[in-house]
Amino acid sequence: MIEMLSGKIVLKTPGKVIIECGGVGYSASISSFSYSAIGNLGEDQILHTVMRVREDDISLFGFAEIKEKELFLILSSVSGIGSKTAIQLLSEIKYDRLLNAIVTKDSALISQAHGIGKKTAQKIVFELKDKFGKGGEDLSDTGLTSNAGSSSEAVAALVSLGYKNADAVSAVSSVMKDEAADISAQDIIKAVLQKRMKN
Repeated sequence: MIEMLSGKIVLKTPGKVIIECGGVGYSASISSFSYSAIGNLGEDQILHTVMRVREDDISLFGFAEIKEKELFLILSSVSGIGSKTAIQLLSEIKYDRLLNAIVTKDSALISQAHGIGKKTAQKIVFELKDKFGKGGEDLSDTGLTSNAGSSSEAVAALVSLGYKNADAVSAVSSVMKDEAADISAQDIIKAVLQKRMKN
C-alpha cells in the first residue's frame, strides 16, 4: 500500500498531481481543496494517499491534509459511493463543511454536489451521522485518525480477506477506539479477527 508520497511536484492540474519520488513519478487524483493547498511545480511536497486496486485498474488518491484523507475513506465506505464520487464530493464541499453537514444532517447541502442526488445525500447522512461527535470539528470519534497509516492498511487487508469495505472500516474503527495510538496494522487485523471469532 502507498500511504504517503514525499517528493517534488512535476505536474499540477485541477484534479491531478504527479510527484517524483526517487526518480519515479506517481500520479494521484486530488480534490480542489488539495490542489489549492499543495505547493507549486518544483517544490517539495508531502501528500497523504489512498491506493485503490481493482482487477483492471490501480488508482492513487492524494490529500494535502490527513483529515481529508480519513473523510475520503469513510465516505467511500458508504454503499454506492465509490472513490471517484468521494473525491468529487470533497472537491465541491471542503471536508470540514462536509463533515459538519453530515453531523447536522444537512443533506440539502450535500445534494448540491455534482452527481449527488437527494436520495444519495440522505443515504450518506443516514449511514455516517452516528460516526462523529456532535461538534463535527474533527474525525477523532471514528478512531481512524490516531494512526491513519495502520488503520487504512488494516482496512485494505481485511477487504482482501473478503470483508466489505464498510464492514472493514467499522471493524477497524471499533478496534482503534480500544487500542493505543501506535498499534500496528497487523495487530489491528489480529484484534478484528479475534473479535469476530468471539461473536
